[in-house]
Amino acid sequence: MPAAPAALLGLAEDPAVTVRPAVVEVVGDLGHAGRTADAVDPAWPGAWERAVPRLTALLADPDVEVRRGVTYPLAQARDVWRVLADRFAGEPDRVARLGLVVAVGLHDDPAARGWFAGLLGHDDRAVRIAAVVGLVRLGEEVDPAPLLDPEPEVWEGTWRAAPDPVWWLHREVPDPGLVAAWLAHPHAEVRRGALWASGDLSAPARGSGPDLLPLVADRLADDEPDNRRVAALLLASVRAPFADDLALAARDVHLPAADAAHAALALLGDERAVPLLVDRLTGPRLGLAVRRSRVTWRLPPPLEEVLTALSAHAGTLAPAVRGRLGATADPVEVEALQRVLRSWQR
Repeated sequence: MPAAPAALLGLAEDPAVTVRPAVVEVVGDLGHAGRTADAVDPAWPGAWERAVPRLTALLADPDVEVRRGVTYPLAQARDVWRVLADRFAGEPDRVARLGLVVAVGLHDDPAARGWFAGLLGHDDRAVRIAAVVGLVRLGEEVDPAPLLDPEPEVWEGTWRAAPDPVWWLHREVPDPGLVAAWLAHPHAEVRRGALWASGDLSAPARGSGPDLLPLVADRLADDEPDNRRVAALLLASVRAPFADDLALAARDVHLPAADAAHAALALLGDERAVPLLVDRLTGPRLGLAVRRSRVTWRLPPPLEEVLTALSAHAGTLAPAVRGRLGATADPVEVEALQRVLRSWQR
């Protein structure tokens, strides 16, 4: 590993190499590993220190993709934030400029506080957003208003914010009020990021800010099909009592969204989930996972959990479950269905 930066930088500096941006990214991965690992090779710090001047030289590379990418490894360095800040004024590419501001923020150097403050009046809203993040990382209380409209398409290619700038902003500035505003944003990608952020905030926010669950329930009718799916999964994860909304969403023409809404409705024990579940158990498409997985809102609840939640309707469901049991050849599904029948008998 200590020899890797020098060898890779030799490739990154060679104009004849066609994958230079990818090479720079690998150097960044190494730098990140060296900065965050519990223990590193004793020769690593010296090797990395020798690599940093060569990386800073790439800030002026003719290839814009290299300039965009090199902010990633330089964010793992130390004591180079001024070099990054000095490059900002002369960098013609917007994405590369954003990467520079984000990289300075990752240095967490209090000396950069004034530089960030000066960017709060910049004419580029994305730069103002990155400056707010940098100041928040330094413990400053800053008006989060610039973050209300994060312009997700602007951040494409910016190493730290990709692939989801809203999720990145949520990690850096975990404000339930911001998430609530994003959930109603006109841009589908912003709403998507807000839904992912709600996976962290849905329960705690009920006691420390706006209740996000009704706002998530509103996304069951989102224009973007996958946003509808994620909203239903979030509601399922906390068994949120939005049965009427879920009963309607369980008829969604986008089948993954319908599956998630149906599962969420079933977890509430709602009888409207029963005929839908009978159709699924006896039809060609189950639409539910049969294998147990680590508990997470990102995955739909498995068939066994759904059936157990509907134990009050076991008499209606039992024939369909037995029919499914006789038809499936999946041993995992067989065991799950047998456990459900035994629990109903008890």
